[in-house]
Amino acid sequence: MTESSAKLPSPKVHWLVRMNHRNRSFFDGLLFLALAAHLIAIGTGAVVWALLVLQFLVCPHLQYAWARHARDQRAAEMKNLSADAVMGGLWAAGLGLPLWVAFTLFIGNCLNMVVFYGYRGLWRLAATWGGAVVATLVSGWGAPLQPATDLPTALLCIVATTLYLIMFAYDGFRRAMDQHQANGRLRTQNDEIRALQALLLEQAVRDPLTGLYNRRHLSAVADELLARCRATGAPVSVVLIDIDHFKDINDTHGHAAGDATLQVLARLMLGHVRPQDIACRYGGEEFLLLMAEAPLAIATERAEQVRLAFVSTPIRHGDATLSATLSCGVATFPDHARGAGQAAPATDLIGLADKALYRAKREGRNRVATAGPAVAADAAG
Repeated sequence: MTESSAKLPSPKVHWLVRMNHRNRSFFDGLLFLALAAHLIAIGTGAVVWALLVLQFLVCPHLQYAWARHARDQRAAEMKNLSADAVMGGLWAAGLGLPLWVAFTLFIGNCLNMVVFYGYRGLWRLAATWGGAVVATLVSGWGAPLQPATDLPTALLCIVATTLYLIMFAYDGFRRAMDQHQANGRLRTQNDEIRALQALLLEQAVRDPLTGLYNRRHLSAVADELLARCRATGAPVSVVLIDIDHFKDINDTHGHAAGDATLQVLARLMLGHVRPQDIACRYGGEEFLLLMAEAPLAIATERAEQVRLAFVSTPIRHGDATLSATLSCGVATFPDHARGAGQAAPATDLIGLADKALYRAKREGRNRVATAGPAVAADAAG
């Protein structure tokens, strides 16, 4: 035998085989004491004593070895359970069905059958245990009926039955606790998965630099919001915001300073929006506010508040303190886009706000412009 073959791992033992070996060894050991007390009380020969030792002290280990090395360990162990029931019936009938001994053998076999087969295990019990009893009595191999048992035998049977029930109950408790803990781990994992999914979804619709919604989210919700407001007759406003001379900030102070400028504007926008408003980073230095149930006057006022707050907020980057201004364009449904709700309402309304924004830039920047009739006419053309 080579060294490598000598170290081959032994086959894994099925949990059912391990558990039943432990339970069978424990219960059969107790049964050995109870039956030994009964045999002493009634007096019997050496053959019965040899069979008692073989059945209750040796067989549990032989059954374990056979099931452990079987091709199908679970199926082999289920056959062991049936064999236990047959032998229990034979011993009960062979001793003349002493009440406590027969009950202890029967209840042990009954527990095994019902635990591992369910209620149909009762039919198996009737076929095995009951069949063994009937066969023994009919054949005349059994002793005459002797239901009475002496006190030591009765007490040992009570102890054996009680301890076996406790062992079974503890096994059930342990499995229930293991299942509870496994369910708890699954719930925790599911919560973590849902939290991760929510985080990934949030990251998919958020701009990583500013934390505002991105253009993808705007495209997903804008048309639906506009259609809903059109159905109820509520106004919808779009405010398009652009940082004036943003390229000069990047060229003069670096892109980090430009990022800081974008982040300051994003914080100001979040401080001036209502819960139902949608604040987005629309492009490089362009931002957008989509305001449901906001008429033109309210939207223009809100744009002016953001503009003034941004102008008065110093932008600190390293040792430098920067300042910048905003140009804003405002368009409102139904004031400027009565056709909204047709082919591309959100795109049309944003286009009108974009026209107003460029008019603000042409007129000198650092101001708010609204989409008046001239802008609407430009969009139509």
